[in-house]
Amino acid sequence: MEELEKNHQPDGQEYQDGGMKALVRMLRILFQGLRLLIILIFVYLIFSGMFRVDDQNEAMLFRFGKLQRRVIDPERGESPILTSGRWYWAWPYPIDWVKEIPAQKSVTVSSDTTFMPWTPPNMAGQQPPANNFLRPGSDGYLLTGDTNIIHARWDVNYRVVNSEKYYLNFFDDSDVEKVHGKPQIKRGTEAIIRNLLSNAVIREVGTWKIEDLLKTTRTLADGKVENIKDKVQARLAVLLDEVGLGVQIQSVNLVDIRTSVAVQDAFRKVNEAAETGRAEMLKARSYAEGVELAAQGAAYRILDEARSYKTRVVETIKADSSYFDTVLAEYNKNQETMLTTLYMDALREVLAKTPNKYVIHKHDGVEQELRLRISQVPEEKKQQAVPQE
Repeated sequence: MEELEKNHQPDGQEYQDGGMKALVRMLRILFQGLRLLIILIFVYLIFSGMFRVDDQNEAMLFRFGKLQRRVIDPERGESPILTSGRWYWAWPYPIDWVKEIPAQKSVTVSSDTTFMPWTPPNMAGQQPPANNFLRPGSDGYLLTGDTNIIHARWDVNYRVVNSEKYYLNFFDDSDVEKVHGKPQIKRGTEAIIRNLLSNAVIREVGTWKIEDLLKTTRTLADGKVENIKDKVQARLAVLLDEVGLGVQIQSVNLVDIRTSVAVQDAFRKVNEAAETGRAEMLKARSYAEGVELAAQGAAYRILDEARSYKTRVVETIKADSSYFDTVLAEYNKNQETMLTTLYMDALREVLAKTPNKYVIHKHDGVEQELRLRISQVPEEKKQQAVPQE
């Protein structure tokens, strides 16, 4: 009976049971997919939050805008600085935000606010006309200590030594505008450093003469030589310490320096004359040094010859004195013998200097025949006359 009832159920009931099974099957698949998606999202959150700080950089972690301090070193305690070489974890943005700062590498900031007036792009590489005038507040220039106008371009290389001060004390560094067609940061640490560099340049250049600026060095009354770059760097270091930017200056460089366009030709002639004068002075100094060295050499040679002559004379006198002492001692022992010896030595010395010698015996009352050989040829000439085989 029951089987008969089942075989005679309405068609709508069968469709409802089949739809319910399909819905349950679909919901089961959706829940499994949702579970898998949750697992994937969880894994993504875990691994996407892992990050490393780039080499030569330091980083700080902000959570909902608040700086997080983490234990980096037991000796330093809590510090907000994340150094390179380690792994860190953070929640995705906008919960956490990581700011990297170039702390271990050199950063260069250029300042051309004191350089020549801006040249339009169609005149790039050309000098402005000589009658071009300066517009205060718009064109860049410097006043020297002797009231001359000069243009200069500077840059500074620095390194961040305190990332917390460098970033937090002057946070807004996102305002950028185009200056002379180039993007330039209008606010923030780089803009402050650029302005402080210009300030130091203006103050220092105002104490120099234009001739010394073109040479970039000057000599003080005490003989000390100063360099314009060193003086500007010292002023900039004082200004940065007063502001507390957390940076250390590595170098300040004078990229380019020029006089005003209207007087460039005059300064060129002055510089050429100065170069000629320095060349002539160098030539004269070289000549003076050569003459001085030659005179010193001649003086040393004369002194050496005098010392040699003195030594020779003294030694000769000492030898003669010793000889006379010996002769005197022998003379005191035997006068006749010593006189005869001295006479014979003197006679031998005299005869040695005479080329022709004649011995004439004296006989009283007896005539002697004397034959002399006149103009005889010396032995040396005879030997020279003999032909060599």
